[in-house]
Amino acid sequence: MPDYDFSQVDAAIIDSQLNTARVFRDVLIRLGFRRVELFDSVKAAAGLLNAAIPDLVLVDADGEDSEAFRFIRSLRNEPAVPNPFACVIVTTWAPTPALLTRVTNVGGDDLLMKPVSPKQVRDRIVSLIESRKGFVVTADYTGPDRRKSPREGAQVPVLDAPNTLRLKATGQWTQSGARMLLNEAIAAVTTQKRLRASIQVAFLIEFALAGLARPVPDRMSIDHVDRIGGFLDDLLRRLGEDGDHAPVEAVARAIKTLADKVRAAAETGPVAAGDRDQLQALSHALMQAVDPDRPLEAMTREVSSAVAGYRSRLEQIAQAKAAAAAAALTAPAADTAASPIPPPTSAGHGTGVAASALSAG
Repeated sequence: MPDYDFSQVDAAIIDSQLNTARVFRDVLIRLGFRRVELFDSVKAAAGLLNAAIPDLVLVDADGEDSEAFRFIRSLRNEPAVPNPFACVIVTTWAPTPALLTRVTNVGGDDLLMKPVSPKQVRDRIVSLIESRKGFVVTADYTGPDRRKSPREGAQVPVLDAPNTLRLKATGQWTQSGARMLLNEAIAAVTTQKRLRASIQVAFLIEFALAGLARPVPDRMSIDHVDRIGGFLDDLLRRLGEDGDHAPVEAVARAIKTLADKVRAAAETGPVAAGDRDQLQALSHALMQAVDPDRPLEAMTREVSSAVAGYRSRLEQIAQAKAAAAAAALTAPAADTAASPIPPPTSAGHGTGVAASALSAG
């Protein structure tokens, strides 16, 4: 195993249990870390998001876990964070599959169970240096690639995100070089966020159109329309000084206004065909304005493929639920038929036998 130098690596530990935080700090110091900050809450560490983010962050998920996950999501997704690619290890006393899923979905790199040994911590850090996953950027996620296989219709590139932990531990760090890498990567994330937001808006609209065309629009379609505004807001705040974004802004605001109108109409009755058609046309115009170099046909094909895949998964879920419900209804009848209740010899004894037979089934 290479002999990494951690003396220049900046680390932060966020843990409400001070004794546990000190144990982690002592482990890092024994590994050669010289700069380790302790924070007893996510609130106390909030300033990190506006300052120079450490290269490595260990954050506890056992206290106010929702705060920990909001912190990680903000680190990964807020435009003003100076290093959204910092390595993040979530720590816990009670690892569960659900917790691992949450860590993955907010952009954490790893989940580490307490108590820990120096070797366990070192192994996780070495893994982040030598084999960290590339980053992906979607409309609502930035972080290590979560996909085990490509999704239907997805064309999301994998970004070789700057790893300042690796740069420092391997002696490749220079302030100017790292800043250049970070700026380039952040610009790439911003571009991808705009692209993915425009695709997501088109996806939500195309999925909702069929339901909005019904005499009584269905709830799922209305809810999808309701989500459009959040993605448009995120897109609008990422329109910086790197070009003329006036066409994008104009179309985005037009969609937001029309989506509000359509949602309000759908709550009380059918949505006019003209409004549905205009909403779809504007979604195409937004994709074209955000990415004028890519053929519109390719983008609409990607959206249609994603909608078809989504509908297929919803149908599979519905069928599985229906099958489970049917099995639950038929199982008691089958069990009762297979286990006839013997006639009672007395009121008390017969009742007891009947109860036992039903409990066994």
